[in-house]
Amino acid sequence: MARTLNTLAGLSTALVVLAGCSFDSGSPDPTASGSSKLVIADLWAPDSGYALETDDAFTLTRAGCLETLVAVDKDNQAQPALATEWKQTAPKSWTFTIRETKFQNGTALTAKVVADDLNRLLKATAPPRSFAPSVISSVTAVDDRTVRIDTPEEDLFLPLRVSVPNTGILAPEAFSGTTTNPVGTCTGPFKIASIGTGQSLSLTANADYWGGEVALGSAEIRYAESGATRATQLRAGEVSVAANLPVTTLTTLKGDNNITLQQTPLPRTTGLYLNTRKAPFDKVEARRAIQKALGLDAIVKAVYEGTATAAAGPFTPDEPWTPADLKPVQGSAADAKAAMTAAGIDPGSLDFELIAYSDRPEFADLAQVIQAQLAEAGITVKIRTGEYASVEDDLMSGNFQATLLSRNHLIDLPEPISVLRSDETCKGSFNLAGYCNEKVDTLVKEAGSTADPAKRHALYGQIANQLATDVAFVPLVHESLTMGVADSVQNLPTDPLERTLLTKDTKLS
Repeated sequence: MARTLNTLAGLSTALVVLAGCSFDSGSPDPTASGSSKLVIADLWAPDSGYALETDDAFTLTRAGCLETLVAVDKDNQAQPALATEWKQTAPKSWTFTIRETKFQNGTALTAKVVADDLNRLLKATAPPRSFAPSVISSVTAVDDRTVRIDTPEEDLFLPLRVSVPNTGILAPEAFSGTTTNPVGTCTGPFKIASIGTGQSLSLTANADYWGGEVALGSAEIRYAESGATRATQLRAGEVSVAANLPVTTLTTLKGDNNITLQQTPLPRTTGLYLNTRKAPFDKVEARRAIQKALGLDAIVKAVYEGTATAAAGPFTPDEPWTPADLKPVQGSAADAKAAMTAAGIDPGSLDFELIAYSDRPEFADLAQVIQAQLAEAGITVKIRTGEYASVEDDLMSGNFQATLLSRNHLIDLPEPISVLRSDETCKGSFNLAGYCNEKVDTLVKEAGSTADPAKRHALYGQIANQLATDVAFVPLVHESLTMGVADSVQNLPTDPLERTLLTKDTKLS
């Protein structure tokens, strides 16, 4: 879910916590279409008072409440949502035509409301990286139905920026001082009937939804941080959907004929990041020796129970910018020893400490498998564990030797340009490994200014090949998102961006 992604990107989150507070709009709307209720167990409870600059925005889009100007389809292409059309009117300026509709409380959606919301986001203490003053100059209501967004530099990706949940639009009545109240102030297919603080959201269908009839009459999302708890609730029939199931829970569900394990490949790569600022990993030969010691298929089987795929680089095999000839490196102890001998490397010189933060429960097993595989090549690894917060300072300052990292390369935008800038350029803000190649910097800059998608995708492919050549990091696996779904649930979206959980078409048989 997005909270993990943002936290691991080293982004600070502004907390506007409403301790013990509960919004309530009263009893469910009797005019809501349908009569069935869908109950979902989800992972990340809202914890920042629904401030849209935080990950709570993702909570609201997943609940089918909050909507953005632009949506993205399964191919990550921009599609109309609260904006019906848009165009680049100047190199540094885009205009958006705002849909004629109303918020759930009856307030009209206007260009001024949109501009006010987006300007409020820009003024947040910690605005999202995808829509911050560094990339957005101003937002102006040109007339009642037109919004203009200006940027400091030409930005080909602006329509995708306003697809990110943080740029969701709420009615003016949602904002009072430092608090945000989403009850009745969304535009989506579901409206919030009541909020159990930190525990659940009760939802009813929006009978006046601009997108058409809503199939479900009501829904409830219950939040449970424990994956075992979510799996147990599904198995017991307390919920019909259990989202974000960790690998460790899947064996308990596989024998249930009434449950389908729905797996969606994620644009997420787990890798071993070796600190290139310090010996011995300042030498590509040392990094390559580590890579050649790792058997990725064994890792997929032992740690991920077949729910992941071996990784060749930062991108998944089915993405349009992934080089067709880039294949995973399936190593072995013999391969590693041969590589070290050829490079004149003493295996003892590669002994190192590996950070495996516990926020990713599979990292404990992954670190142990890596430790065992490297030991066969004569390399000793000491494992350091702890929550991500306890190791973040060392990671961000470069005070480490190696770390595991699970990274979603579409975290900011539905294209990898933003993460490539932050992770793989010499002065990138999240370049943990300290990797620096001016050729890659040039390719990233060129990709960011290339309007033709095919040419831009080709540049992404060149970057991926260069990262592999340099062993900028050691790709391990691409992960999948697993949801347990009762057979009675129909039209549940499969969203690799993890922004959508309920839509107007979701229903119970």
